[in-house]
Amino acid sequence: MQSCVKTALGKVEMADIPTPTPGPGEIVLKTTLTTVCGSDIHFLDEIPNEILMFIYPSLAKRLPNLPGLPMGHEGVGIVHAVGEGVTRFQPGERVIASFDIGCGKCLQCHTGDHTICTGGGECLFGTQSEYYLVPFADINATQVPDDVSDEQALLATDIMSTGFAAIERAETQIGDSVAIFAQGPVGLCATAGARARGAGLIIAVESVPERIEASKKFGANVVINPQEKEPAAEIMSLTNGQGVDVAVEAVGLQATFEAASRAVRRGGTISSIGIYGILPQLSMPTNAPSFYHRRVVMTLGPAGFNRLNHMLDIIRYGKVDLSPLFTHRMKLSQTPEAYNFFREKRDGVLKIAITP
Repeated sequence: MQSCVKTALGKVEMADIPTPTPGPGEIVLKTTLTTVCGSDIHFLDEIPNEILMFIYPSLAKRLPNLPGLPMGHEGVGIVHAVGEGVTRFQPGERVIASFDIGCGKCLQCHTGDHTICTGGGECLFGTQSEYYLVPFADINATQVPDDVSDEQALLATDIMSTGFAAIERAETQIGDSVAIFAQGPVGLCATAGARARGAGLIIAVESVPERIEASKKFGANVVINPQEKEPAAEIMSLTNGQGVDVAVEAVGLQATFEAASRAVRRGGTISSIGIYGILPQLSMPTNAPSFYHRRVVMTLGPAGFNRLNHMLDIIRYGKVDLSPLFTHRMKLSQTPEAYNFFREKRDGVLKIAITP
């Protein structure tokens, strides 16, 4: 089959690799839709395959026989083959799987934190292929209802869950003021999540024109362009000098984390969903009033079939449609080009719908 594989740090290419065969508890999906995510860029540009194999030991069993690491963790597919012991899936069903895979047996999985599984879980790899393997399928995958499109379903696998979790884990209350720093795909999902949660004033911070317009459509009342105004000072002005109840950092930079810490009110919450990549440490200003008596929440996107079902229900019944995030379409054979397109933010790109 054709697969987009990482052959070296910063380099991907299309390659012919064997179609996966499911082992016990696994299913193989025939891809109908995939995409490039910001996390893929971190995996590609910042983390050598050797380190990824150390982080995710199961990869070590697959990579020696392949020309590189099969890329992609967001996808929709049709069940092609079912491994021994799988009880919830049959060939022909349309299915999505969480971007992070939990074993279903460890303490973290039993408390619902599949994303930080300690029993053999891993990040899903290989959705940018004609077929991809889903481990621990009964725990991590679910069927897609007929009234949910591939585009809507794919977003539930990662960035929708992550963006909404930034709002949930901050314990945002109805009417709370929320500021979201950066309106990339994940930040836009946080904006939509704040609106769905019942927030009051929603302030977005963004400078890219297309993302400014998207943030308004997804629920922002005010958008601050950091190239024109200092965001924290402007947020203080908009909130009568108090600061927002919740400040979301959604890009993964020291500067935006500091800005979020300066914009939150005393007793408020800083909610971080940024991926800080190779940033060796993250610091927070300690000068009052940006430090004392605040709460800081760091979140990886919740995973597992129950979380997926909740996201699908929000799409079906909560009138949340994030599919406008897909601004461009490409074929699977063009995936290496899609990486460059996404990395360079060409032509206002947010998400690229990649189909076989």
